[in-house]
Amino acid sequence: MNKIRILLTVCVVLLTSGAGQSQGIAGAVREFQTNRALAYVHVQAVNIESGEISGGLTDQVGQVSIQGLTVGIYRVSATCLGYYPVHLEVQVTEKVLMQINLELKPAMIPLGEVQVSSLRYEKMERDVAMPITVIPREIFPRQSSMTLSDVLSNEPGIALVRDGGWGTSVNIRGLGESRLVALLDGNRIETASDLVAGLSMFDVNEIERVEVIKGAASSIFGTGAMGGVINILTDKGNYYNKPTIHGTATGIFEGVNKLFGTHVAVEAGAKAWKVRLSGGYRTAGDYRTPEGVMENSQFDDRNLNATIGVKPFKNHELEINGQHYQALDAGIPGGAAFGPTAVATYPEEKRQLVSAKYTVTDLLPSMSEISVRAYNQYILRDVEMIPNTPPSMVGTSRITALKVLPRGEHNTSGIVLETKWKTSVTGKLVAGIDLWQRRLETSRLKYIKQEILDAFMMPIKIMDIVRTEEPNPDSRFGSMGIFAQQEKKFLDDKLELTIGGRVDLIRVANDQALDPVGIMIDGVVKDPVPNQRITFNADTVRAFSWSANASAMYHLFKNLDLTANAGRSFRSPSLEERFKYIDLGSKVRLGDPNLSPEKGLFGDLGLRIWTDRFQLQANGFVNFMTDMIVETPGVFIYELSTGPQSGLTDTLPALVNANVDRALLTGFDASVNYQAFRNLVLFSKASFVRGMNLNQETALPMIPPMVVAGGFRYQVPGILTVEWTSSWVAAQKMIAPGEKESDGYFLSDVALYSARKEIGITSFQLFAGVDNLFNASYRNHLATNRGMVVAEPGRNVFVKMVMRF
Repeated sequence: MNKIRILLTVCVVLLTSGAGQSQGIAGAVREFQTNRALAYVHVQAVNIESGEISGGLTDQVGQVSIQGLTVGIYRVSATCLGYYPVHLEVQVTEKVLMQINLELKPAMIPLGEVQVSSLRYEKMERDVAMPITVIPREIFPRQSSMTLSDVLSNEPGIALVRDGGWGTSVNIRGLGESRLVALLDGNRIETASDLVAGLSMFDVNEIERVEVIKGAASSIFGTGAMGGVINILTDKGNYYNKPTIHGTATGIFEGVNKLFGTHVAVEAGAKAWKVRLSGGYRTAGDYRTPEGVMENSQFDDRNLNATIGVKPFKNHELEINGQHYQALDAGIPGGAAFGPTAVATYPEEKRQLVSAKYTVTDLLPSMSEISVRAYNQYILRDVEMIPNTPPSMVGTSRITALKVLPRGEHNTSGIVLETKWKTSVTGKLVAGIDLWQRRLETSRLKYIKQEILDAFMMPIKIMDIVRTEEPNPDSRFGSMGIFAQQEKKFLDDKLELTIGGRVDLIRVANDQALDPVGIMIDGVVKDPVPNQRITFNADTVRAFSWSANASAMYHLFKNLDLTANAGRSFRSPSLEERFKYIDLGSKVRLGDPNLSPEKGLFGDLGLRIWTDRFQLQANGFVNFMTDMIVETPGVFIYELSTGPQSGLTDTLPALVNANVDRALLTGFDASVNYQAFRNLVLFSKASFVRGMNLNQETALPMIPPMVVAGGFRYQVPGILTVEWTSSWVAAQKMIAPGEKESDGYFLSDVALYSARKEIGITSFQLFAGVDNLFNASYRNHLATNRGMVVAEPGRNVFVKMVMRF
């Protein structure tokens, strides 16, 4: 690039004495202007004639050595997030070690040169036709980042959904968690979506980057990806050219909820092995709002992680990863599943992942890679809910609900076989098989006090009742998907086309479910259980679904690209939607095991401009969905299995899940970055979505309002960077029946982060800022807060310190 100053000194060092060294490339990488050594820069050497790829990372003092290269001309590139890349050609000759010295200039605006793997093959972000957003690890320390969702919601088209300080999720272009696929290192995260905590069970200090596909992606990842995919890629350490050990330690404080946290990671590696160990802990109280304290929004969480990688043979790699996350006493001040007076908490939330991946590269001339990945992920959702509802009268009895303890165990196992092929000079093919199964086991304990009253409404007998229920029968959801995606370039590489498809065979099985499962009165278990119903008979259902996508990118000019995307997506009904059973007394809320998949047709047009000083991404989209699952009035037909009426059937009014609605979502999102002066960047973003229920001619629920944001980033080279962001969120008046309108509001945030300061073998970097600088009081339209205080967190001062050693 003509804006990059490259200081290249090629010094030929003759190694004629054969001191054990071979020909190759070695040298140093430093930062432009400050002359600071840059560690962990990826340096790659590609043999122009054979295509052979070799590479390495710079060490703590910016040195890199790539030896053992065959003789020839190599294209050498040095890339590091936050810097402009450097490219040059080097002639490698026999028994000569070529010395190169490179300077990287800090990139003030996004370059789109972050590697993306969510399409099942590695590409740079700017080369992906699908609407995709990549949040690299450098972004996370710059924000308060209470949860991952808080960080993602700063991107256009992504909105925050909140059940409390800890329990959060996101909405992508108007579609919520149930119509998105969340992945952890490519492994599915399957859990209930009635409480939004699916993206809370992570430590952001563990994340390498997050890739978000905004649009239908079922042809890549199968059922559920109607609205998009969130792929969380964690740090698993690196291989090094020589034995290396280093680590990081992070400390954080946030004022809005008195959050204290720490995280430590240590990794070591060499050419054929790597190890990374890490862990973190946080504790937070109730967060403050301009209207008062948000009661029951506290949480504690902790995590441990380990990765081991080995290269037993040339072109072979085995990687094993284990993760343990646990949250304790996490308050739920929101939650659509609870009544307005309820007090709910997660006494314990747990996520455990074990995964292994074996990869072989260059097995055949046409097969660039084959890999097998297996995983098991266990998620525990444990809830305690105090209803705080007035007693109800049933005849001469007064019934008081004291406590409800729902519990769900979600166990997902899978195996993926993936192959990558070179079909031509510009053609790539990825194909494979994706097998996974989710097992769900649930229980619910209801603690009830029953008072038998006399004529003067005085209790003459009090009974303590524990009722055991099964909200969902023990059930299994299994999927076998066969996928393929072909990419090829035309018109002298100006046009790139991608076509993909996937077929899925789905099997859903359930055990018989009874209600209630058990009754205990004053400590005595009732056997048989009185008035027990059969809610679901044991059954097995099979289904077939297919999906497809087509993407095109046309390089109209050197730095201007046009994109077009179209796709057919599907979402097979979840186990909760198929087998839901919630007894409301006079009626029930009921699932249907025979629900059909939701189907969608998606279209997106985009414009992108990438230059050293100006970057623009703009997309308009349409998403049409049929067979949407909603609750409709119906009848619950049940059979009594105990008591004198055993074997008889009866009915209750019910709200039954059914495939009835059609929906249309349209909108746009855009972002722009402009480097006005050498050290000053102006940026802006905007997003809008409108969702309509075509059957009822009403607005869809949970549609985020329009957002427009802007700000600046100013850098004092080698000292610090200042960033200011102001956001305007419009009022949301287009609401679904039963929803509340929300007013518009204006927010401002400021952040400062220093340059790294080296002291001996360690370096330090300070991050600080203020969220909601003017302490504005506002209600997030997608939040579910209950009670007197419904406002979002107020002014939040945060400080982070990162030490690398």
